Amino acid sequence: MRKHIAVIIALVMAFSLCGCGSSKSLFPENTGNKQQTKTADSGSIKVGYLLSSDGDAPDTVARVQGIRKMQEETGIADDQIIIAESVKKADCEKKAAELVEKGCDIIFAENPNLESILEEAAKKYPDVQFCQEGGKLAKKSGLSNFHNYDTRIYEAYHVAGLVAGVKLNHLLDKGDISASECVIGFVAYDKTAKTTSCINAFYLGVERVCSQSSILVRYVGKRGVYDADGKAARQLIAAGVKMMAQYTYTTAVATVCAENDTPLIGNDVNLISTAPKDALTSVTSDWSKYYTYAVNKVLNGKEIAADWTAGYAEDAVVISQLNDEHVTDGTAAKAAELEKNLRAGNAKVFNTEKFTIDGSSLDTLATSNTNFKKYKKYIKNGNLQESMTQSKSIFDTFIDGITESTQDYLAEQSADSAESTTQSN
Repeated sequence: MRKHIAVIIALVMAFSLCGCGSSKSLFPENTGNKQQTKTADSGSIKVGYLLSSDGDAPDTVARVQGIRKMQEETGIADDQIIIAESVKKADCEKKAAELVEKGCDIIFAENPNLESILEEAAKKYPDVQFCQEGGKLAKKSGLSNFHNYDTRIYEAYHVAGLVAGVKLNHLLDKGDISASECVIGFVAYDKTAKTTSCINAFYLGVERVCSQSSILVRYVGKRGVYDADGKAARQLIAAGVKMMAQYTYTTAVATVCAENDTPLIGNDVNLISTAPKDALTSVTSDWSKYYTYAVNKVLNGKEIAADWTAGYAEDAVVISQLNDEHVTDGTAAKAAELEKNLRAGNAKVFNTEKFTIDGSSLDTLATSNTNFKKYKKYIKNGNLQESMTQSKSIFDTFIDGITESTQDYLAEQSADSAESTTQSN
């Protein structure tokens, strides 16, 4: 199933990534020669990327889509883009230095686990701009060439939750599931404030239309490990979930869902090709918004903000194409209305009247409980303002209705199967 993403790459972008390559080896179709919007002379700049996955991975596909769109906006040609792929902590310093040596004026890194290394590179090469996705150290560093950025992807998870909730209602109405079975599994690569925030937002989206639901979360504990992602998904299916959502970096969850006829909300890229009957939609970020912003700043000799964040209001996040054959009638209109309200600032994702934590409102906890006082300054007009003034996520506590699972359901399922076989013999 990994090949499905490779097909997407070939059709959408027609590129081939190498360990640290550039020019036509990356982009056979020279988009730099197409008609583009130039805001400054883009002829000499070079742009580098440190990507932690290879060309088949959804996260890489999503970033390269962003690079393509950035090129269209800035006039940057293919031979001005240099990408290092499969970058790990052990070789990040070396690959960053290689990008500098190749003449990169600005370097983007998408894995926040590399941030401390990128900060050191910024100190070492003050004439190069370094931009860390999902980071938190830039402002404190005091470095003028070190920057953090991220999207408010939780907003798209909120809309995707509504899509999932409409589907759950449909299954309930048909009698395919009972109210007690209205459980969605959620596979997340690790437990961070960002993944927790996204899961909370997703659940509140579900709750907009289906109040009988609950979420069972399984953390993988690893980033971009196909087999581990797949095992986590199988654990949740063994637990009895009737739908799945993910925040992972492989197509493994989609593959497991396709094998088990389980509806899925994906992330990073559209996964309909991997799970044609089960993938309902995916949450996606348009990374070109930041790439274009930052590259234009360099082109025009302007300062890049130390911290940058954007969501629906800036068209930086969206849900992907709906699977029209398998989403419930009326889903598109409901999702479009919620997206419209999010863009206009008329929808509250974390409306504090709509959820509790251990039975108490966040408003109450933020004023009475030491562990929750950190949220007080972010609550305005009855809404937790997540990542509105900073890219770093802060909502790191699950709301009621969401449970983390570490139970080995697969082992229990295997034991039950063995016992049944013994009894039948």
